[in-house]
Amino acid sequence: MQFWQKTRAKLKSFRPGNLKKLSKKKKILIAVIILALIILSISLARCSRGEEPVMNEYIETVVQKGNVRDVITATGKVEFAQTMPLSFEVGGTIQEIMVKEGDVVDEGQPLMRLETATLEQALKEASENFESERSNYEQKIEGLERQLKSALIEAEKRLLNTKKEADPYYLENQYHLAELNVKAAGERLANAQSSGETDTYSLQVALSQAQLNLIDAKYRRDGGAAKELQLAQAEYEAALKAWQGFQKGVSPEYLSAKASLTASETKLVEAQENLNNAILKAPMAGTVVACEAELYSSVSEEKAVMSLVSDPNVFKVIASVDQTEISRITVGQKAEITLDTLPGELIAGTVAGVSLTGTDNHNVITYDITIDVDAPTTILRDRMNVNVAVILQQVTDVLVIPSQAVTSQDGTAGVLLPHEESGQAGESAGAGAEQAAQGAHTFVPIEIGLDDGTNVEVKSGLSEGQTILMPVFSLGEGGFHGPRPMGPGW
Repeated sequence: MQFWQKTRAKLKSFRPGNLKKLSKKKKILIAVIILALIILSISLARCSRGEEPVMNEYIETVVQKGNVRDVITATGKVEFAQTMPLSFEVGGTIQEIMVKEGDVVDEGQPLMRLETATLEQALKEASENFESERSNYEQKIEGLERQLKSALIEAEKRLLNTKKEADPYYLENQYHLAELNVKAAGERLANAQSSGETDTYSLQVALSQAQLNLIDAKYRRDGGAAKELQLAQAEYEAALKAWQGFQKGVSPEYLSAKASLTASETKLVEAQENLNNAILKAPMAGTVVACEAELYSSVSEEKAVMSLVSDPNVFKVIASVDQTEISRITVGQKAEITLDTLPGELIAGTVAGVSLTGTDNHNVITYDITIDVDAPTTILRDRMNVNVAVILQQVTDVLVIPSQAVTSQDGTAGVLLPHEESGQAGESAGAGAEQAAQGAHTFVPIEIGLDDGTNVEVKSGLSEGQTILMPVFSLGEGGFHGPRPMGPGW
């Protein structure tokens, strides 16, 4: 009912002024469509009132060899099989476009160039900064080398001297000498005091110093020298490690000096790369299929300015299939692609992908399928609208009759034969074939196979060249006349 409401709405939208603009062929076509819709509306209205189809006559048709296919049809859009968008890695103003759409290019061929004055200035500044940092780096390294080498030599001298002073015999001798010095200093002070000397300050200081030296000698003998040796050894090892790390380029001092030079070198490399990237080159051999940029226009980095394909004659088709049919489509099924402008031209394809995500368009859910065109072709073009038929099943070179010729009797599918064909029908159907005389014709059971709604495969019961009857139905007096719409059961 909704279909007829939409149809009436479309018919109401036509105005005499609009019809005047149409060609003569289109006017005739519209008239035929309107007449057919009116007849079909009347027929459906009679059906809705309970008027059953009535068989008025038969027409003869012949069993012949042919093909039957079960297909799902859809519309789709052509795309290049693999398009590579090209973009600059830096932004700027386009100074030169060296190719045009349709040009065949080689790998590495220049395609487009940006204005480079700003990039050249940036490269000059980065180069000058790098030279300054390199000079500072060399000075830092030379000073650091002298410093670390001198520290290592001093630490080695201290270690050798400390080892000598930590010898047990040397320490015992130093302690014995310190005892003798204390004894001698005490005797000198005592003699001076007994002789009545009043100025004995220097002798007292000498005695105190001798006593301190004795304490130090005792400390060094009893473990102090060993601790000093451990400290000197640690200092030497640290100085040696720093020197070796410097020579290997892993010391903190070296890495700190190197970091500044590396940072300036990185900026120099980036400036050079930016200048090099101002020329867009073809990453592969192929054909330019689009140029989205204009001369002297500004472009940002990563914005596509040109598109390249390896072969402009290799395509794929993206088609939309209704949710009620998508479950029957699988990868690997064959498909046929046609254009309205070339209805007799069939282009072979293969289903390469079935989308898992649907699209909702006014509550109509569809799913995209991708069909690879099997062979390069010059017929298709990018963005063309095409018709697609996905082949689900097909049989070839089999016995075929019109679907409208199949009828049924007691739930058994069969066809009607003229009386003169009855004997032959009995032989074709086999000993178990049931034939029933019906006035001017005979019913013969048959085994049917694939039915595409127009033709049906006959597996058994008939032979090639045999004549059968196809009933013509009407909806009563003044109603619609024509072949019955569908196969068995009508």
